[in-house]
Amino acid sequence: MRIEHRASIRKLTSVNIVINHDLTYSKRWKVHDLSLNGALLEADRADLPLGAPVEALITLRGRRRHDLYRLPADVVRVDRNRVALKFRDYGSQAYTALVNFLYAG
Repeated sequence: MRIEHRASIRKLTSVNIVINHDLTYSKRWKVHDLSLNGALLEADRADLPLGAPVEALITLRGRRRHDLYRLPADVVRVDRNRVALKFRDYGSQAYTALVNFLYAG
C-alpha cells in the first residue's frame, strides 16, 4: 500500500508551466495537479533527470491581473510522461498567489 504524505491540499488543474533546467533547457509542461509544496507535470515524454534542480515558471492570478511566479524546485519522481516536483523556498508573493489559487471556490 502506498501512503501519500501531504502538507497542503492538492488541486487538479490544467494550467501550463515552463520548466527551466540547466542554462539551456526550457520546456512547457501541463500541470496535472498543484499544491503549496509541489506539482505533478505531464508531457509527451518526461525528459528531466531525477534529483535535478529546476525553476518552475507559472502564471497565477494576482490582485488584479495575472503575474508570473518563479518557483525553485527539485525533480522527485520521473515516470514515462510525468514528473513530480517538490518546491524549495519561494517568496511570499508566490505563496499568497498559490494559496489564493488552491483555496479559491
